[in-house]
Amino acid sequence: MNITKEKTVAEVVAQNMGADHVFSKYKIDFCCGGGATLETACKESGVEFEVLKKEIEILSSKISSNSKF
Repeated sequence: MNITKEKTVAEVVAQNMGADHVFSKYKIDFCCGGGATLETACKESGVEFEVLKKEIEILSSKISSNSKF
């Protein structure tokens, strides 16, 4: 999935394994607040979008590569 600022938190969680851990780290609500865009969620939590995106991509990639065995 291409992670953009316009995607909602819920979309990212649903399509990227491990994203929930990254959102939890930054105290971003991915359950009830899952309708917020990443841009809004980042502003509210004080994290840069590119930092969040990179962490999600790295973790999701690690999980995906480990689950192939």
